[in-house]
Amino acid sequence: MTNFSMGSGTAAGPFVRAGSPDKVPLLGGLGFGFVASLCCGGGLIFGAIGLGAAYSALHVARYIPEALAAGTLLIGFLNWLYYRRKAGAMLAHGGGCDCGALRRTMLWSAFLGLAMMSCSFVFLEWLNHGVVHAAHFMANPAYADAAIPGVPNSHLAYLAATFLALPALAVLPLPARR
Repeated sequence: MTNFSMGSGTAAGPFVRAGSPDKVPLLGGLGFGFVASLCCGGGLIFGAIGLGAAYSALHVARYIPEALAAGTLLIGFLNWLYYRRKAGAMLAHGGGCDCGALRRTMLWSAFLGLAMMSCSFVFLEWLNHGVVHAAHFMANPAYADAAIPGVPNSHLAYLAATFLALPALAVLPLPARR
Protein backbone atom coordinates (compact mmCIF):
# COMPACT_ATOMS: atom_id res chain seq x y z
CA MET A 1 0.00 0.00 0.00
CA THR A 2 1.34 3.42 -0.89
CA ASN A 3 0.23 6.72 0.53
CA PHE A 4 0.52 9.89 -1.47
CA SER A 5 1.11 13.26 0.09
CA MET A 6 -0.54 16.43 -1.14
CA GLY A 7 2.80 18.22 -1.53
CA SER A 8 5.17 18.39 -4.45
CA GLY A 9 6.88 15.34 -5.87
CA THR A 10 6.55 13.00 -8.79
CA ALA A 11 3.29 12.46 -10.59
CA ALA A 12 2.60 9.50 -8.34
CA GLY A 13 3.66 11.43 -5.25
CA PRO A 14 6.31 10.60 -2.67
CA PHE A 15 5.89 7.59 -0.41
CA VAL A 16 5.16 8.27 3.26
CA ARG A 17 4.82 5.81 6.13
CA ALA A 18 1.31 4.75 6.98
CA GLY A 19 0.17 6.16 10.27
CA SER A 20 2.59 9.08 10.46
CA PRO A 21 0.88 12.48 10.35
CA ASP A 22 1.85 14.76 7.49
CA LYS A 23 3.67 17.97 8.29
CA VAL A 24 1.04 20.40 6.99
CA PRO A 25 -1.88 19.46 9.27
CA LEU A 26 0.41 18.62 12.18
CA LEU A 27 2.25 21.95 12.14
CA GLY A 28 -0.99 23.81 11.37
CA GLY A 29 -2.72 22.14 14.30
CA LEU A 30 0.18 22.89 16.63
CA GLY A 31 0.23 26.51 15.46
CA PHE A 32 -3.54 26.96 15.80
CA GLY A 33 -3.35 25.33 19.22
CA PHE A 34 -0.67 27.73 20.42
CA VAL A 35 -2.44 30.80 19.05
CA ALA A 36 -5.75 29.76 20.65
CA SER A 37 -4.01 29.35 24.01
CA LEU A 38 -2.83 32.97 23.98
CA CYS A 39 -6.19 34.20 25.27
CA CYS A 40 -4.98 34.20 28.87
CA GLY A 41 -1.19 34.04 28.88
CA GLY A 42 -0.75 36.21 25.83
CA GLY A 43 -0.37 39.29 28.01
CA LEU A 44 2.95 37.91 29.24
CA ILE A 45 4.23 37.23 25.75
CA PHE A 46 3.03 40.50 24.28
CA GLY A 47 4.25 42.34 27.38
CA ALA A 48 7.73 40.90 26.85
CA ILE A 49 7.89 42.50 23.40
CA GLY A 50 6.41 45.83 24.54
CA LEU A 51 2.82 45.31 23.40
CA GLY A 52 1.29 44.32 26.74
CA ALA A 53 -0.86 47.44 27.09
CA ALA A 54 -2.32 47.00 23.60
CA TYR A 55 -3.04 43.34 24.30
CA SER A 56 -4.64 44.15 27.66
CA ALA A 57 -6.85 46.79 26.06
CA LEU A 58 -8.43 44.06 23.92
CA HIS A 59 -9.63 42.17 27.04
CA VAL A 60 -9.27 38.83 25.31
CA ALA A 61 -9.12 36.99 28.64
CA ARG A 62 -12.92 37.34 28.75
CA TYR A 63 -13.22 35.12 25.68
CA ILE A 64 -11.49 31.94 26.88
CA PRO A 65 -14.27 29.50 25.87
CA GLU A 66 -14.65 31.16 22.49
CA ALA A 67 -10.90 31.14 21.81
CA LEU A 68 -10.61 27.47 22.75
CA ALA A 69 -13.67 26.59 20.63
CA ALA A 70 -12.28 28.49 17.64
CA GLY A 71 -8.92 26.75 18.02
CA THR A 72 -10.65 23.38 18.27
CA LEU A 73 -12.73 24.01 15.16
CA LEU A 74 -9.71 25.18 13.18
CA ILE A 75 -7.62 22.18 14.21
CA GLY A 76 -10.44 19.75 13.39
CA PHE A 77 -11.34 21.38 10.08
CA LEU A 78 -7.70 21.61 8.96
CA ASN A 79 -7.10 17.92 9.62
CA TRP A 80 -10.37 16.77 8.07
CA LEU A 81 -9.94 18.89 4.96
CA TYR A 82 -6.32 17.84 4.47
CA TYR A 83 -6.87 14.10 4.94
CA ARG A 84 -10.10 14.19 2.93
CA ARG A 85 -8.19 15.68 0.02
CA LYS A 86 -5.36 13.18 0.55
CA ALA A 87 -7.82 10.26 0.40
CA GLY A 88 -9.32 11.72 -2.79
CA ALA A 89 -5.86 12.03 -4.34
CA MET A 90 -5.03 8.44 -3.40
CA LEU A 91 -8.24 7.23 -5.04
CA ALA A 92 -7.64 9.37 -8.12
CA HIS A 93 -4.19 7.83 -8.61
CA GLY A 94 -5.78 4.40 -8.62
CA GLY A 95 -3.78 3.19 -5.64
CA GLY A 96 -6.82 2.71 -3.46
CA CYS A 97 -7.33 4.25 -0.08
CA ASP A 98 -6.91 2.55 3.26
CA CYS A 99 -9.30 5.04 4.81
CA GLY A 100 -9.18 3.35 8.22
CA ALA A 101 -5.44 3.99 8.54
CA LEU A 102 -5.85 7.47 7.09
CA ARG A 103 -8.63 8.24 9.58
CA ARG A 104 -6.44 7.06 12.49
CA THR A 105 -3.64 9.30 11.24
CA MET A 106 -6.07 12.22 10.98
CA LEU A 107 -7.28 11.64 14.54
CA TRP A 108 -3.72 11.34 15.84
CA SER A 109 -2.74 14.62 14.15
CA ALA A 110 -5.82 16.40 15.54
CA PHE A 111 -5.15 14.97 19.00
CA LEU A 112 -1.61 16.34 18.94
CA GLY A 113 -2.91 19.79 17.99
CA LEU A 114 -5.51 19.72 20.76
CA ALA A 115 -2.89 18.50 23.25
CA MET A 116 -0.61 21.38 22.24
CA MET A 117 -3.44 23.82 22.78
CA SER A 118 -4.25 22.33 26.18
CA CYS A 119 -0.68 22.16 27.44
CA SER A 120 0.25 25.65 26.30
CA PHE A 121 -3.02 27.09 27.67
CA VAL A 122 -2.52 25.48 31.10
CA PHE A 123 1.14 26.51 31.22
CA LEU A 124 0.50 30.11 30.17
CA GLU A 125 -2.48 30.50 32.50
CA TRP A 126 -0.58 28.97 35.41
CA LEU A 127 2.41 31.21 34.69
CA ASN A 128 0.23 34.31 34.42
CA HIS A 129 -2.13 33.70 37.35
CA GLY A 130 -0.14 31.40 39.60
CA VAL A 131 3.34 32.87 39.29
CA VAL A 132 3.59 36.36 37.78
CA HIS A 133 0.34 37.80 39.19
CA ALA A 134 -0.05 35.35 42.08
CA ALA A 135 -0.61 38.07 44.69
CA HIS A 136 -3.70 39.22 42.83
CA PHE A 137 -5.21 35.95 41.61
CA MET A 138 -4.38 33.52 44.40
CA ALA A 139 -6.60 35.48 46.82
CA ASN A 140 -9.55 34.25 44.75
CA PRO A 141 -10.60 30.69 45.77
CA ALA A 142 -11.41 29.82 42.14
CA TYR A 143 -7.70 30.18 41.36
CA ALA A 144 -6.15 29.14 44.67
CA ASP A 145 -8.22 26.00 45.34
CA ALA A 146 -8.17 24.67 41.77
CA ALA A 147 -6.67 21.32 40.73
CA ILE A 148 -3.82 23.30 39.17
CA PRO A 149 -3.29 26.42 41.30
CA GLY A 150 -3.77 29.48 39.09
CA VAL A 151 -5.94 27.66 36.55
CA PRO A 152 -9.65 27.60 37.52
CA ASN A 153 -11.36 24.24 37.26
CA SER A 154 -13.91 25.75 34.87
CA HIS A 155 -11.11 26.48 32.43
CA LEU A 156 -9.93 22.87 32.72
CA ALA A 157 -13.49 21.79 31.92
CA TYR A 158 -13.37 23.95 28.77
CA LEU A 159 -10.16 22.18 27.78
CA ALA A 160 -11.69 18.76 28.40
CA ALA A 161 -14.62 19.73 26.19
CA THR A 162 -12.29 20.55 23.30
CA PHE A 163 -11.38 16.86 23.03
CA LEU A 164 -15.00 16.11 22.13
CA ALA A 165 -13.98 17.24 18.66
CA LEU A 166 -12.19 13.90 18.17
CA PRO A 167 -15.36 11.74 18.10
CA ALA A 168 -16.98 14.29 15.80
CA LEU A 169 -13.93 14.16 13.53
CA ALA A 170 -14.03 10.36 13.55
CA VAL A 171 -17.48 10.26 11.96
CA LEU A 172 -16.91 12.91 9.27
CA PRO A 173 -16.86 11.26 5.85
CA LEU A 174 -13.78 10.62 3.74
CA PRO A 175 -14.15 9.95 -0.01
CA ALA A 176 -15.57 6.52 -0.80
CA ARG A 177 -14.06 4.05 -3.22
CA ARG A 178 -15.12 4.60 -6.80
